[in-house]
Amino acid sequence: MALDLTQLNAVTLDYFKKQTTDIYFTENILLYKLMGSGKMELNMITGKDLVDGGKKIREFLEYGRANVNTYGNISTIETSKVDIVNAARFDWSGYVSSNTIDLDEQTQNDGAEAMVDLAYTKLQNIQKSIRDYMGAGIYLARSASPNLYGFNGLADLFSTVTSTAYGSIKEDDMALWKANVDTTGEAISYKVMQKLFRLASIGQSRDAKPDLVITTQLLKDGYTRTLQTQQRFQDSKMAEAGFQNILHDGVPMVYDDNQTAGVVDCLNTKYLKIKTHKSYNFTTPKWEASHLEPDTLTANVRWRGALTCSNRKAHSRGSGKTEPA
Repeated sequence: MALDLTQLNAVTLDYFKKQTTDIYFTENILLYKLMGSGKMELNMITGKDLVDGGKKIREFLEYGRANVNTYGNISTIETSKVDIVNAARFDWSGYVSSNTIDLDEQTQNDGAEAMVDLAYTKLQNIQKSIRDYMGAGIYLARSASPNLYGFNGLADLFSTVTSTAYGSIKEDDMALWKANVDTTGEAISYKVMQKLFRLASIGQSRDAKPDLVITTQLLKDGYTRTLQTQQRFQDSKMAEAGFQNILHDGVPMVYDDNQTAGVVDCLNTKYLKIKTHKSYNFTTPKWEASHLEPDTLTANVRWRGALTCSNRKAHSRGSGKTEPA
């Protein structure tokens, strides 16, 4: 016999809760770094990456320093107030994926086992679809279709229009909130990567430099050819997760088919986060029937949150790069 709606939702919940999680992000390296890689449990984002709500999501910025000077027996200590804190404010982003089991499918897949297999297949497709769409949207600007309610993606992070706000702050109003972009047309090489890393450096420690490079397969392969065989190392954990990579000064370079041609992004993921609303944390799909079409069952998965940045200078982009001869 066919499953009723209560039974179908029971097996749906069982499926959704028991699936491994990081597999949903192995097609996109940035989602894997910021949402997977140990930050998920039972399909849900965990820890400090959860937020309660608010009109926008804030990232507090420490952009100045206190009064400082040399000090001696006749010194007068400066006591004027210095503003050192501001906040970037990011709009909520949202993604949804849904699918339907119609009357024909219910009739043709009659029987408990057939209906469970069909439900599983539809749910797997929902999961893959929302992952793929978010993986593409993370590179885009938040503007009109197809990213009207999507991420303030890397295109926004690296926008060089100084009068356009990113995180509600314009570079015209805060010079430190600058996008680091090198547009020199040149073949990718070790020297080019050194230049991009210097551009994104915010200090001397390892934590003050990029920890992830995302480019195209063409440029990643081209960079690999410029290295001596004995220099071609990779990050083993990232490789085990399915991301082929090559190391530049110990930092993995990975390609993504969603990346723009000729672009190399050097990111410091300590200053990038994906914040997730606790009530829209990849909602559990529930099969529901329409009042007008009682034999049509629909389920969806919804997510709301934002890609946020707490230090824009910590990242750099190289555009116009080409494959070496």
